[in-house]
Amino acid sequence: MKAITLLAATAPAWFQIAAKTPDELIGLARYTRTFWARAGLSLRISGSPIPSVREEKIGAQMPAFCPERHINGDGTFCLGLPAPAVRDKLGAEQWWDQLAQFLRCQTVAIGTGIWPPAYALDHGDAGHHHRLAEELADDAGVPEEYQSARLGEPSWITDRKLRMFGKKCEPINGRSPCPRGCLRRARGRLVPILRVDCEKRAKNTSLAFHEKQRRAKLEEFWNTLITKGMKCCGTMPHCRLK
Repeated sequence: MKAITLLAATAPAWFQIAAKTPDELIGLARYTRTFWARAGLSLRISGSPIPSVREEKIGAQMPAFCPERHINGDGTFCLGLPAPAVRDKLGAEQWWDQLAQFLRCQTVAIGTGIWPPAYALDHGDAGHHHRLAEELADDAGVPEEYQSARLGEPSWITDRKLRMFGKKCEPINGRSPCPRGCLRRARGRLVPILRVDCEKRAKNTSLAFHEKQRRAKLEEFWNTLITKGMKCCGTMPHCRLK
């Protein structure tokens, strides 16, 4: 079955279908505890197996384009990375859940000017490195430290002086102390563990590498938009396009 057929069959109570074709679904979203719970938000859903969703009339109630609110240049909503596919009933139900989460986050953004950080990856190619870095941080047991480093706090994760990796993410300087300050007991005293002896060296190295790539790709994303003359919609106070 096409994605649109599956989405129509699993449409939640908060989405009222107004029109349907084999390739497109139009309806009104009235998700509870969102800005559109009463009046509704008219949406157009199309495409298979990866459906896209946008306002039926782009720019009617949301910005036509806003990276900070995860609305793409063509008005479509960014529901995740990678974009969720719909190939069966379970995939369709998960797609609706992600749309509901997107609408909740939009409501927070409207009320506070901030997109909930727990529900966002960085824009463009930076999102790929962001997702990998978060996974590596979890595996290495430093998720909170990574989030602090990503927000600009000093950290071994972003300290260039440590020189943890080469051009292809290969670990280097193995005889240097572990960047996380790991210690071992030797001859009755604690001494630094060498990087080459650290069991989490590969994860530490990959984490630092992908965080560096994330920052570079995010800067590249914004510079590209600025060069193209893209304008800020004015709804988010910390947008780089201002």
